[in-house]
Amino acid sequence: MQIFKSSFVKIVLVMSSILLIGVTIAQTQTIKSNQADQSVSKLTHNSVEEKKNQNSNQNNDDNIGNKSYIRQIYVYLHDEYGMSGTSIAGILGNWIQESGIDPIAVAGDWAYRSLENTKSSTDTNKDIGFAQWSFKRRQNLITFANQKYHGYWWEPNCQLEFMTQQDGSFVAILKNYALNDRGDIVQNAVNFNDDWEVSPDEKNKIGLTRGKNAQLVYQYMQKNNMTGLADTIKIQKLVYLGNGLPY
Repeated sequence: MQIFKSSFVKIVLVMSSILLIGVTIAQTQTIKSNQADQSVSKLTHNSVEEKKNQNSNQNNDDNIGNKSYIRQIYVYLHDEYGMSGTSIAGILGNWIQESGIDPIAVAGDWAYRSLENTKSSTDTNKDIGFAQWSFKRRQNLITFANQKYHGYWWEPNCQLEFMTQQDGSFVAILKNYALNDRGDIVQNAVNFNDDWEVSPDEKNKIGLTRGKNAQLVYQYMQKNNMTGLADTIKIQKLVYLGNGLPY
């Protein structure tokens, strides 16, 4: 009887141990399953967030006009004339509004813009180029293009050279703008509009339109290493080289 009782106790203990092991294994599997679910959920969440960020960045890039000219403009104004990335962003914020950063732009041609149409345009009252030069400034750009660029005023380098050397008193205004950059991109866009671009836009909306454009284009510039600092020695090269100030 004692032997039977002892054996029964041992069997009970063994069964209890087996049951405990089974419960532990089940709990471990549940924990691992929950951890796996959490990992999948986290990965899914991260993928969604990453996709949102990619879409946001793409949308921002889609709102900054013709990106193919941004580096060319940056290299010319920064490397040749020492303008900072933030001051160039202020300029580009305006040119997004004016032409979509497009040198072949002719006023009102958004729906049918092409180089062929630009070349055949004969309306002397329409603004042209990156900055939509108008009136005397427009005529001086065309005159300069005839003298040095075979009449191809739509060439980017023609317009950039005109801007920095031949655009009358606006060359000095450009120099002053570059020297007074304080790194405030929105304010740069406002200042460039008020002093150089001289658009008819409502003053209280400049920061919300051209300033916002400047912020978006600077984000693109940051991603593409176009954030150089100002070089005041090079900025001094911004001097009108024509014969007598035309305006």
